[in-house]
Amino acid sequence: MGAINYTWLQQYGRITTEPGDEPVWEIHMTELRQPEKARELLDVYNKHLQADSIRSAAVYFMHSVRGLMLGIHYMTALCDTWLDLSLENMKLQLEVQDGRTAFRFQLLDGTEHPHPAPVLIDAAQSSWRKDILTTYYTEQLRPLIEGVASAGEANLGQMWSQLASMLRWYKTTALQMNIEEAEREAVMEGYEHVIALPASLLGLKKNLLSFKPVEIDNPHQPGETMLMKPVCCLHHQVYGGQNYCYSCPKLSKAERQKRYDDILAAKSG
Repeated sequence: MGAINYTWLQQYGRITTEPGDEPVWEIHMTELRQPEKARELLDVYNKHLQADSIRSAAVYFMHSVRGLMLGIHYMTALCDTWLDLSLENMKLQLEVQDGRTAFRFQLLDGTEHPHPAPVLIDAAQSSWRKDILTTYYTEQLRPLIEGVASAGEANLGQMWSQLASMLRWYKTTALQMNIEEAEREAVMEGYEHVIALPASLLGLKKNLLSFKPVEIDNPHQPGETMLMKPVCCLHHQVYGGQNYCYSCPKLSKAERQKRYDDILAAKSG
């Protein structure tokens, strides 16, 4: 394990200890557990996102929430210390650049804390890493997601499903990094633990973080494959309407092939 890479946290999690330069709106994260406050977020967000409905804005907000998920997995598996990513310790800031929205999670207290010292216990008990992840998913992510879902009248399952492919991406990417074997085991332990969490802990009937991967041809790296998303991210319903993602499960085989050919043609000039 090593020091926290703040550049990594900023790039992939949008987590920072510094405020944004010119946020157009901000709120303390704990307030988003309240549907009426979460509705304020969605109203402001959608003025810039231009989604087809507040419900779509709520689901699309999960593109940002996944940054918190990446942060907690990264720090518990690959770092010697951890930052407090609780809702109580964060402000959410909305930034708009070139007409596009981006959220920033600003930590109010950026103190680094040591991880609990590993203790040898019987195998039936959870490790400290599993305990931290369970607590974060159930006491931080769940109330946040439920508050925003309620405000946007969005399907809770669709909200949680947005995290699944990014969680798997993190696992795959981290395992390809130049890390020690113990760190690889830590990455896998965290991943396997959360995809096996009882669905009831997430407020669901089924744990949607676990899904059957479907490989499709990768037009960006011909000859290789990539994962199809397990659920639509609603990319086609924002900024006044756009194309479906190439990896969207809603595309038919023929539609995906056409998109594949179009992407290759564009790359070749």
